[in-house]
Amino acid sequence: MAAGSAGQRIDRALAVLVEQLGMEVAYVSEFRGGERVVTHSVSVAGGPVLPVGTTHPVEETLCHLVASGGLPVLVGDTAADAVMSGHPHTAAFGVAAHAGVPLTVEGRVHGALCCAATTPARTLNPRDEATLNTVAGYLAGLLTDDVRAPGEPGLRQLADAVAAGQDLQTLTRPLLQLLQDITGLESTFLTLVDTTADELVVAYAHNSGNLVIAEGGTSSWQESLCRRALDEGRADVTDVPATWPSAAAARQLGIISYVSVPVRDAHDELLGTLCGASSNPALVGEQNLAIMATFAQLLSAQLARETAHHLQAARATVIEQRMNSLREAAERDSLTALCNRAGIHRWLHKALDQVATGQQRLAVAFIDLDRFKAVNDTYGHATGDEVLRRLAASLARTGRAGDLHGRLGGDEFIVAALLPADACVDGWTSRVRAAAVAAVEDVHVSGSVGVVTREPGTPATSVEYVLDQADQAMYQDKHATARTA
Repeated sequence: MAAGSAGQRIDRALAVLVEQLGMEVAYVSEFRGGERVVTHSVSVAGGPVLPVGTTHPVEETLCHLVASGGLPVLVGDTAADAVMSGHPHTAAFGVAAHAGVPLTVEGRVHGALCCAATTPARTLNPRDEATLNTVAGYLAGLLTDDVRAPGEPGLRQLADAVAAGQDLQTLTRPLLQLLQDITGLESTFLTLVDTTADELVVAYAHNSGNLVIAEGGTSSWQESLCRRALDEGRADVTDVPATWPSAAAARQLGIISYVSVPVRDAHDELLGTLCGASSNPALVGEQNLAIMATFAQLLSAQLARETAHHLQAARATVIEQRMNSLREAAERDSLTALCNRAGIHRWLHKALDQVATGQQRLAVAFIDLDRFKAVNDTYGHATGDEVLRRLAASLARTGRAGDLHGRLGGDEFIVAALLPADACVDGWTSRVRAAAVAAVEDVHVSGSVGVVTREPGTPATSVEYVLDQADQAMYQDKHATARTA
């Protein structure tokens, strides 16, 4: 970005900005004698063109609103913004998305840096705003003839770093290297701060000289240079030993020059600091401090995204757990703690789908207690309920944890399992029959058991059909037992 005339550099910067924000046109405007004049303009191939030299009365333009703070920096959908949707230039130029920041030169608003698109750009985010501000700072330097020296890092490196930064680490590392190139300091680093625990951690560091700041190092926040700089408003210190003679850590490391800007969240809470240090005197200067502040905004936006992602994932987990708990409660029989009718139907519906498309067979046992009414009539419902609970516990001990153990209602129970295609169903049936017994003191009961299977690849059918088939098999077993008795 350093090669070429100032105009060529501005055009390249605008091209990078269009690419990074996904817009169709980017332009620089200046305010001259009550007119807004477009001085530089770059469009994507086939996109809308705003010719250089285009003029309008300043107060009639979107640039005026940008410069005066009358518009948000990012408007992803102009139809949803009251000011943009009603502005004449929005309709006249077909503006569906807009981004813009004031262009300040030597402390005075010189014009505006803007981007536009004819389709909404709903993915615009805080990192795009930080990139826009960085480009504006770069252009302001060119417009004041403060041209960077050859070989010094330019906008393309920053754009590449921003584009490649998928997480805090991949964004921070190239930014630290850029910061070292810009400031000439030996070490640049990002710290994360927990003021409540009085802890400062060096999250990432870039070292290029004799001074080495170790990643992962922890220290007291209260004793740190970061805290001193923030509290005293000293962002750029060229003689640390004279300024803070009691700073033991700085003395041990040999830090002479130090610079620090805070990294804050949207609520102005301190998250950490972006710092640089050297073992020799070095003045960073106001312009490079402004660049550091922009880098800090980029890092803050990345931290916000990652925090939001983690919170969203945590919320999703909590919601899923809550839904599972509610489902579990809704599908449990209050007396026996087995699945109730709703739970039985859900398990069997899923199992039938698996059988239809998989390599497993489904075995379903229908259990009905024999002469249970006589137990209630003779010993009372309390004893009857205890019989049901003990039968449920006995059935629950059969099979595996993922098998179905349920109570349809009354004295009717269901046990089901997905078995390998070559498994012995007779063995499984024998285990269920053996478990279909219960005893409470002198009361002994057993159940009739009917078993049906669904073979692998059998087309899915209704749960009601399977339960009806198992019910008929159970009655056959009950009648056979009665005839034998």
